[in-house]
Amino acid sequence: MLRHLLLLLFLWSGASVLHAQLVTTDPAAPVAGQPLTITFDATQGTAGLKDCNCAVYLHTGVITDGSTSSSDWKFVKTTWGEANPAWKLEPVAGQPNKFTYTFSPSIREYFGVPAGTEIKQIAMVFRDATGDREGKATGGADIFVDVNTGSSLAVNLVGDPGSATYPLGKTLSVTAGATTAATLQLYDNDSLLTTATGAELSYDVRLLTPGSHTLKVVASADGQEAADSFQIDGQLVVERFLPAEALVNSSPGTPVTISAFSYVDATLRLQREDEVIATVTSDRITEMVNLPDAPVTTYTVTATYRGETASTSVTFITGDPEVAAVPDDARPGATRTADGGVLLHLRAPQKSDVFVVGNFNDWTPVAASRMKVAPNDTSFWLKIPAEDLPEGDLLYQYAVDGDGRFADPYSTLVLDPDDDPFIGPETFAGIPDYPSADAEGIVTWLRLDAPEYSWETEEYTVPDPEKMVVYELLVRDFIAAHDFQTLTDTLDYLDRLGVNTIELMPVSEFEGNLSWGYNPSFHMALDKYYGSPEALKAFVDAAHARGMAVVLDVVYNHAFGESSLIRMWPGNQPFAPGADNPYANVTARHPFNVGYDLNHESALTQEYVKTTLQYWLEEFRIDGFRFDLSKGFTQNFSNDVGTWNRYDASRVAILKEYADLVWSVNEDAYMIMEHLGESREENELAQYGQGMYFWSGYQPHDAYLEAAMGYNAGNGSNFSSVLAENRGFDQRSLIAYMESHDEERMVYKNLQFGNGSGNYNVQELGTALDRVELASAFFYTLPGPKMLWQFGELGYDYPINYCTDGTVNNGCRTGPKPIVWEYRDNPARQDVYHTIADLLYVRNNFEYFHGEVTASNFAGEVKYVFLDSEDGPAAIVGNFGVTPATVTTAVPASGTWFDFFNQTEVQFDAANTSIDLGPGEYRVFLSQPVDRNGGRLTSTNDEAVARLAFTLSPNPTAGQLRTYFFLERPSTVSVTVIDLMGRPVRQLHSGFLPAGQQQLQTELSGLPAGTYFVRITEGRQSAVRPVIVR
Repeated sequence: MLRHLLLLLFLWSGASVLHAQLVTTDPAAPVAGQPLTITFDATQGTAGLKDCNCAVYLHTGVITDGSTSSSDWKFVKTTWGEANPAWKLEPVAGQPNKFTYTFSPSIREYFGVPAGTEIKQIAMVFRDATGDREGKATGGADIFVDVNTGSSLAVNLVGDPGSATYPLGKTLSVTAGATTAATLQLYDNDSLLTTATGAELSYDVRLLTPGSHTLKVVASADGQEAADSFQIDGQLVVERFLPAEALVNSSPGTPVTISAFSYVDATLRLQREDEVIATVTSDRITEMVNLPDAPVTTYTVTATYRGETASTSVTFITGDPEVAAVPDDARPGATRTADGGVLLHLRAPQKSDVFVVGNFNDWTPVAASRMKVAPNDTSFWLKIPAEDLPEGDLLYQYAVDGDGRFADPYSTLVLDPDDDPFIGPETFAGIPDYPSADAEGIVTWLRLDAPEYSWETEEYTVPDPEKMVVYELLVRDFIAAHDFQTLTDTLDYLDRLGVNTIELMPVSEFEGNLSWGYNPSFHMALDKYYGSPEALKAFVDAAHARGMAVVLDVVYNHAFGESSLIRMWPGNQPFAPGADNPYANVTARHPFNVGYDLNHESALTQEYVKTTLQYWLEEFRIDGFRFDLSKGFTQNFSNDVGTWNRYDASRVAILKEYADLVWSVNEDAYMIMEHLGESREENELAQYGQGMYFWSGYQPHDAYLEAAMGYNAGNGSNFSSVLAENRGFDQRSLIAYMESHDEERMVYKNLQFGNGSGNYNVQELGTALDRVELASAFFYTLPGPKMLWQFGELGYDYPINYCTDGTVNNGCRTGPKPIVWEYRDNPARQDVYHTIADLLYVRNNFEYFHGEVTASNFAGEVKYVFLDSEDGPAAIVGNFGVTPATVTTAVPASGTWFDFFNQTEVQFDAANTSIDLGPGEYRVFLSQPVDRNGGRLTSTNDEAVARLAFTLSPNPTAGQLRTYFFLERPSTVSVTVIDLMGRPVRQLHSGFLPAGQQQLQTELSGLPAGTYFVRITEGRQSAVRPVIVR
């Protein structure tokens, strides 16, 4: 489930992004050795804390001469999500959205920055106590305040409004502050605006010419000179004064006043439709008009000035919308019609009037874009003819009952002004610019000329669900490029391992970019951070070609505040549902909820879930779903977990209905539940229709980890719950796992807490990895579907709460984790991969591990399980202790057995079937010889990177780094350092190198301490190795 984490993404600009309205400083020119008071205006920037009626906290650090980017904060003083009174801002009396904070006794002392380190900027973000709401700069950037050394003259110019454009003629208040008394001169481009003497200058600037303006202050004193500046484009705007709203309900014949202004003397023209009513040359126009007898009338004021034009409109509603039945072929959302138009269908009970605004009508609610209302009063619809559509992309929102504007809840792609700037064209090419001048919030993006994907794999059968080998992965933390195209390149690796089903953590639109995805906003939209729809289709197509199924993790228990399902029926709290919301509960109906709980007894919610599920199945040929927190689909309120766990007939009926829909589209699709409920309920669902499957939960995970660590006293390491029959199932409906996205990593636990005796120590890496092999021999050999978490096959050893700065903190649970493809070059980790691959080879090609369990002991140090299958019997025995042990009965019967991993035959006579096992030793006996034909690792990037194997020394390093590698031929080579989020932070080499052995002497000093990756690229080949900087 979601746990929020702040992640800093704004790339280095080398310039302050302090905006006058967002943060002001006293003094205007901060000096490192002096105190500083800041004032934060929560209405500016992203306005995430506007009217929050909450305590506001500071998250802050500094950018120093050792920082490599604006995200490389040093001397971070605060912890995200912690309500420490020392970090709390003071409210400004009488101004509910303004807050102050003082850095004292000086900036340097506050942060504890040594005297020899230069402080360039203070970096900051504002938040509420939990960190769920943020105040940041425009576009979601961090906020920066320039800091001066005080040793020489310096000057700051404050007043950048934080937007690329500013209205011509509108007052722009700027303040300049110098570190000492000086002559201050303020320029607009090369024109001197004003001069002042002293430490500060204030001036109201008016931009009077369209185009680029550089506002610059120059300070001069005692032969020294300093300057600061910012650039902005002057743009003509016209703003409506009366009426204040863009949509006004009125009556025919009513006299109304229309007034607008443009800040500069311009030619202003008022017109109704095509009729010009008045024209003036002034900075404002005011006219009284009588509304005509028409249901909808739009008045537009157009300004013309120095070749520029701008306009504003107001629409008067004097009649009811047209009542007409929704066309039969109109599913909720957008549908392309046979004649090239677009049919929009919105479910909006309790709403009375809806307009569509977008780039097809200048974002203006006009008569032609008023939606018809269905006779049932719950649906609105509109057909936009092909001739009215823009070229390429249709961008739109719904204007509902006035000025509230919302993206289509059934969007298949959206634009987000905060998140999209961080998605490059290499991930998703062709994302339209956000229409910032015309819209706020999320905008629906419908691609009118989307490329049609040509599927190559038409005949495909999903693996037997009882024989699933599921690989759960988070695209963000699996590949640095975080896109489906690169993910497709990993399929051979997964195929060789023996995986037959890939489960993608949520890829539908979620809030932010760096997330696990359990904070959904638009369930039917693909999150662009992972790539385009065509790239996802290509991934599914390539998986099918290898006989691999693709399952999506979907999150229908809840939605987050950006969802139109929540925002269209708001409550008293910002971004929260109201009592009239037909989709969501005001109060969650179960104790484990996050976000806003959806009401699955609502017919509209059920339609929403079914429609979106059908879309993923049909559009992307997805093979099934894992339903996150499916036990939450209840309206039977209880805060008691035990009560919530009990059989719920309504919940059962709802899940059956969703399953019926899924199976009506694809009768073989998987229905996988994160349910963890009463066995009676799970068993009923397991036996319904094609059968549902269930995550096993923290058991047997905990037991496997205890056993791997070597703690076997009592029943703590008894993983018998891995078998479905031991959990009350009548069939093999349990998807068991030793690790998942939500559970701790086995090798980390082994290394931190492993047991030991004498020279045998589970906390040593080699032994910790051996214990994974031991546990795997008692996991993949057992009947029923199995799942592994990404990189578990290589012994992933970073903890679930690992932070990007190398610490371990619960607040970092959902944050980015190191990507460890270089683990494939470690022989001990290769052994883990090969062991699992060999076990999966037997599992996927024989029946030994799918037979009946005839005897078992999963408790204690010595564990065993005997199976019988169509291929014959199998026996697995292992010593989970940390001292030698004797297994008295290693096989169920005397005779000749095949030791699978040793590839030898072993004779057991009737009088003695015992064997001695060292600590951590295990055996897998089969009735017949089977080769170890599991897939084998080649190298990073397979064959290509085998020629680019390289080493780093010293590693860890305090600065100097030598890179050794061999080139088979002369080539152009680049060597780059990337951070844990896949961003380049330093170029070590770029250029031509001769063939032969290479040694590059490079320098990493200045990089903050932590883990990085060095990437070498030669042609189309690349290789990656981790490096630790101290």
